[in-house]
Amino acid sequence: MYFLALDQDIFTITRIIMFFVAVVFIFKAMQAIDLTKIFKKNSSDQIRFIFMAVAIILGYLLVDAVMSVFELVNSLF
Repeated sequence: MYFLALDQDIFTITRIIMFFVAVVFIFKAMQAIDLTKIFKKNSSDQIRFIFMAVAIILGYLLVDAVMSVFELVNSLF
């Protein structure tokens, strides 16, 4: 049985789509964290900015780890 190795363009497109999906889910999940004891009152913009920055970083790391595994499996065939 022969397996067809996937083209690298598919992984690039999948990586981009998964990044935006992961950032949205991570941002929504992080909103459950209560940081009002750490920040001053009326600082919701700062909290939202920190959540977005952390969500982008975690989204990139998550997608990079998953896609690296898929690319490694693809290179075996």
